[in-house]
Amino acid sequence: MKIKFLKLIGFSLLLSSCDCWIVVNGKVISSETGKPISGAKIEMIGKNLYSTTDQNGNFSIGEMTGFCYSPKIKVSYNEHKPFEIELESESDFQNYKLKRESESVDFDKPFYPNPNNRNSFILSTWIEKYSGNFEIKSDSLIIYLDEKNLVKEIELIKQQLKNKNSG
Repeated sequence: MKIKFLKLIGFSLLLSSCDCWIVVNGKVISSETGKPISGAKIEMIGKNLYSTTDQNGNFSIGEMTGFCYSPKIKVSYNEHKPFEIELESESDFQNYKLKRESESVDFDKPFYPNPNNRNSFILSTWIEKYSGNFEIKSDSLIIYLDEKNLVKEIELIKQQLKNKNSG
């Protein structure tokens, strides 16, 4: 009976030693204002885990699991571009895989970067669908969400093209 009990304890210890705590801590900030975003939705993709940022933009999301994996995090908030990242951890280094995707946007009318040259014009441009700025501070993920403002973004691109062609 003692041997069966000891085997059961040994087996339980073996199973519990395979546990892995996956947790991601961070802060969500508006890239336009520099202020924290309260109420942003945080999702651990594929794990049915959700959280929201507090009034200071802070969040923590994670789980205890039987094996370690590379968590994928998605951050979304009203009128902002989403942010998605996979955090791959090796023993000596950390890899970050950002989701990047562009979409083509047509201009209402031809845009002439150089008004003196009517032979050169642009009919469309590419705009990023996802926010892509982040940094790591003290093992925390600091995420900068970009506003989703197509008109403002197109005007900024046009201004950059004008400046490029004028100087």
